[in-house]
Amino acid sequence: MQMETYEKGREEYQRRYGKLKDYISSLKTKDTSEITKFDSSDFDLTKLQARLVDQAEKEKFEENIIGSTDIVEQVNHDFNVLVYGIGSKIELLEKAMKELMESNPQSYFFVLKGFKPLVNMKMFLQKMSEVLKIDSHVRNSEQIIKCIENTPQSIIIIAHSIDGRHLLNEQAQKLLGQLSNCPNVRMACSFDNYRYPMICKIQRAFFSCVHTNRPYVQEILQIFEDQVGKQKQEEGLWYVLSSMTQKQKNIVYYFAGKVLESRDGLNFQDLYDVLSDEMIVSSKIQLKDNLKELMDHKIIIEKGGKYTMQYSNTILQELSQKFDEVIKQ
Repeated sequence: MQMETYEKGREEYQRRYGKLKDYISSLKTKDTSEITKFDSSDFDLTKLQARLVDQAEKEKFEENIIGSTDIVEQVNHDFNVLVYGIGSKIELLEKAMKELMESNPQSYFFVLKGFKPLVNMKMFLQKMSEVLKIDSHVRNSEQIIKCIENTPQSIIIIAHSIDGRHLLNEQAQKLLGQLSNCPNVRMACSFDNYRYPMICKIQRAFFSCVHTNRPYVQEILQIFEDQVGKQKQEEGLWYVLSSMTQKQKNIVYYFAGKVLESRDGLNFQDLYDVLSDEMIVSSKIQLKDNLKELMDHKIIIEKGGKYTMQYSNTILQELSQKFDEVIKQ
């Protein structure tokens, strides 16, 4: 009885939609030559793909228009908007930023690209303090946020991928929350990790779901470029160090450990003190001469009156371990 019902249903399906391959019968047939070819319906694969693409483009366009308008409206009503959904949201937030710039001509705009591997909240806040002309002596991130809160300027932050690798830690999320709570700050952010709302500390948050269906081209390309750049930077570092004197190498090896402790670096006097304590240098003149060579090759850089290094933690750890090996010899 069930077989008769199945046969009737299959015949009805073929009558309506065209003759299709009988997968069940073909599985029972041992001789593959007995499997008959099947005819496609009027909706062949090429037409179907074209129709799906057209429909997806139309839906994406409509959703972007609705989504960006909704973001602008909520930000203008003093909410922080968090956008989630399927697809890259870079174009969506850029469109929203353009509309926000038109409706908020007096505001300061800052863009945080969380998908960039080297971006972190400390760097972003320091950049904000430079633009807003906050006292350069204020270096602590929480103090910078307090200064931002007390500035008279209206500030709008466009934050792409706030669930990025270097923004997911507790300290970064705490700073984002404090920044979002400033009365003169409004934010439009995007995220993709479905668990992100559980750790989100952003205040006055309005969640908006927008499926853009756009590929993550910019995000993936940026990660790839940074990885290639980091690899080239590391190869260049070891090549340059191979031609340095042992004293210059020891300065780099020891200083890398200090930079690991604090990215802010050391001023000249502090650097001299720690290097002389380790008996790496014996005079300030000797340190100046060696620093000049290292800075010419950009192994050590000067930033805000302090000396530091701009390598990843992995490279800094390798350099620091080299110093331990030298001591043991």
